[in-house]
Amino acid sequence: MRYFCTANGRIDREMLLETFIASRLGSGGRRTDVMRRVATLCVAVSVAVMSVALGVVNGFRSTVAEKIAGFAADMQITAFGNGNGYETTPVTFDSTWVRQLREVPGVGGVQRFAIKAGIVRGDEAIQGVVLRGLAPESDTAFLHRQLVEGRIPTYSDTVRNREAVISESLSRSMRLGLGDRFEVLFVGEETPRRDRLRVAGIYRSGMEEFDRLTVFGDLGVVQRLNGWTTEQIGGYEVLLARDAEAGPTARAITALIDGEEGEEDDGWALWGAETSLDDGQRLVAATVEERYPQIFDWLGMLSLNTTIVIVIMLAVAVVNMASGVLIGVLEQTRTIGILKALGMGNGALQRIFVFRSVGVTLRGLLWGNLAGLGLCLVQQYAGIVTLDPVNYMMATVPVRIDWGQIAALNVGTLGAVTLAMGLPAAIVARIAPEQSIRFQ
Repeated sequence: MRYFCTANGRIDREMLLETFIASRLGSGGRRTDVMRRVATLCVAVSVAVMSVALGVVNGFRSTVAEKIAGFAADMQITAFGNGNGYETTPVTFDSTWVRQLREVPGVGGVQRFAIKAGIVRGDEAIQGVVLRGLAPESDTAFLHRQLVEGRIPTYSDTVRNREAVISESLSRSMRLGLGDRFEVLFVGEETPRRDRLRVAGIYRSGMEEFDRLTVFGDLGVVQRLNGWTTEQIGGYEVLLARDAEAGPTARAITALIDGEEGEEDDGWALWGAETSLDDGQRLVAATVEERYPQIFDWLGMLSLNTTIVIVIMLAVAVVNMASGVLIGVLEQTRTIGILKALGMGNGALQRIFVFRSVGVTLRGLLWGNLAGLGLCLVQQYAGIVTLDPVNYMMATVPVRIDWGQIAALNVGTLGAVTLAMGLPAAIVARIAPEQSIRFQ
């Protein structure tokens, strides 16, 4: 093939010739067509499975993290020694320190909170709950998204409001509806206290473990039940800004709490530092991951399982494509011998089979993306596949498509398959023209 060796057009003509031959080799006999379709199907199935796995894991991670943060914020700053208990040592509100905290880059909001454990008593049943006191500045966007009936009450620092928002599961178990009053018994270190609250709204988050326990009410009511003054609170909840990165924000907050520079770390492990305010109070900061490690460990296991699935699916795609290329080489042995006799080099012949595999891979990527992303979109908007909320903390399989990950998945699959095709295509160099031309 020495007739296309002009200085300016050699590469273009060689590439054109190689791609043309590759397309013609791909339209051979019945066995060749069957192998091409099988290889395309394997790539499509692999890409579809990987896309669905990524979408589901991203959905679980984002949904669970969002809902837990909605119940307990991204970070809590409380008195030292409270741990995860419901009976907390009060913190005296310090407006100057809160202003400094709000100025930390990445902090989207700071709000007061307090909690109190109690027992709801009905005519036929009792249920343990945790009353979470909301301040006037509390962000209720999450609660509005989960609301199924009623409204979110408006709370103030001047008048106590005994309206509360309960979960749908508590409403069913205690037979409570909008406007109904219910009695809650609160047992503390001192004399037990009781109060009567009225149902203003009913929410459903799908996280049954949290829904069963959490009742949202007025911060002033919790302060009265704890015997605190209006300046005493359970602590501060820190909400991260929408586009804030966890690592830098964590280091900045840790530096403010410690009064010194935090260590270099990209994760949340820096959090958990202590500080002392001017009145001598010792505070400790804890992230949502530190307060609910078992949930985030479970999400980490999901990510590990997804990595294993991706590796297996890539291996399946590569093995099937390699088998297809090997069969193609054997079927086209006579053609390879003729092309070699005409002067085509081993490198050009190997590229022909690599181009052929690239074409099959691209078709598989197209169909795989259509199938995988289609399933993800159907589940995202229709919620066809359901879950047991008791075990999975949500009623349907959550899906979130990360288009950057999908693009990387496609590029990575195409690259891995293309690189792996070099080995089976190398068999072309071992084919001798004088023997292969007579090959039947």
